[in-house]
Amino acid sequence: MAVSPVFEWVSAELERRTPLSRLEARGTIRLLLKQRGLEPGSVNAAQMDVVIRRLLPPALEVRGIEDAESVSNELAPALARAAAEHRLESAESAYDVFERLGGRPPPEKRK
Repeated sequence: MAVSPVFEWVSAELERRTPLSRLEARGTIRLLLKQRGLEPGSVNAAQMDVVIRRLLPPALEVRGIEDAESVSNELAPALARAAAEHRLESAESAYDVFERLGGRPPPEKRK
C-alpha cells in the first residue's frame, strides 16, 4: 500500500521525537487517520495538521509519552515548514489525474 509523503514525514518525525518505534509511530498515525476518515495514501498537509493538533496529544498520552502536548505543538509547525518548502508533495487522487488529463472523473465512491 502506497502512502503519501506527508504520512511518511510525520511518522518519521514522531519516531524521532518520541520513544515510539517505527512500527508504533506509523500505526499510531494510521489509527488517527482512520478515526478522521482519511487514508495514509492520500492525506495532505492540511488534513494531517488537524490530526496532529486535535488527535495526536491524547493518543500519545495513552501510549505513555510524556509531554504529548509539546510533541504535537512542535510537530505541527515543523510539518507546515516542510510542506511550504515543497518537500512534501501530496499524492494525486484519481480525480486530480482525470481532471489534469481532461477526461471525465471516475464515479463517486459509495459509502
